[in-house]
Amino acid sequence: MQKSKQLFFDFSGQCAIVTGAAQGIGQAVAVALAEAGADVVALDLSESVVDPPKQGLPGWHGTVADVSDPARIASVVTSCIREFGSPDIVMNIAAISTPCSVKDMTFETWRRMIDVNLSSVFLLVREVLPFMVAQGSGAIVNFSSMVASTGGKTSAHYSAAKGGVEGFSRSLAAEAGPHGIRVNLIAPGMVDTPMLDLMPVSQRDKLVQRIPLKRPGVPEDFIGLALLLASDAGSYINGQTFHVNGGMYMT
Repeated sequence: MQKSKQLFFDFSGQCAIVTGAAQGIGQAVAVALAEAGADVVALDLSESVVDPPKQGLPGWHGTVADVSDPARIASVVTSCIREFGSPDIVMNIAAISTPCSVKDMTFETWRRMIDVNLSSVFLLVREVLPFMVAQGSGAIVNFSSMVASTGGKTSAHYSAAKGGVEGFSRSLAAEAGPHGIRVNLIAPGMVDTPMLDLMPVSQRDKLVQRIPLKRPGVPEDFIGLALLLASDAGSYINGQTFHVNGGMYMT
């Protein structure tokens, strides 16, 4: 993992829950929040999340959890409230991708994609929202994907799930905004994470040529925006989708 970029944010005294924190974008963002002083409840299905990915992170609280399991998410939030108080920040970053054409897709494959990439967002938000409403503040950042807007071959299930995240988030922004809770979206494009390894090298090389910056993103490219949206510096940003893709997709 690359060194975190030095950013001037202070989250001391705040609690953040970050899903998908064992690797990739989730880990980069979770580490940055902990470095900025937050108590970070870092969730992932991988047991590697228990150990801080680098030294000097006293605020790292790694917890193994299947984010698509309603009972487990309820338990995690209950423990978080007991130990750190109401969550101030939620980052829904956990995701899976299993390329498959629609004609070859089983219902089990479809359902698992929806459960992990979409239902997990609802489950965590549902648990934390009453506490954020009670305290009159909160920042929720849900991660979508460029393919929610563009579609993609062999990714209809993934595109559908991420499109659902976007619709859910915009509706939530309208519902939660009057309570002082901001909800925004980050939609990554091509990012160099283990998920990208599922793509054939030849296809990857062709896609890189379509990116004006001529490289895929790296997890650290998302830290600045994620922390901005979580901070008071982003206090008037709500219901927005931010495309971070090196210019591959422009709206």
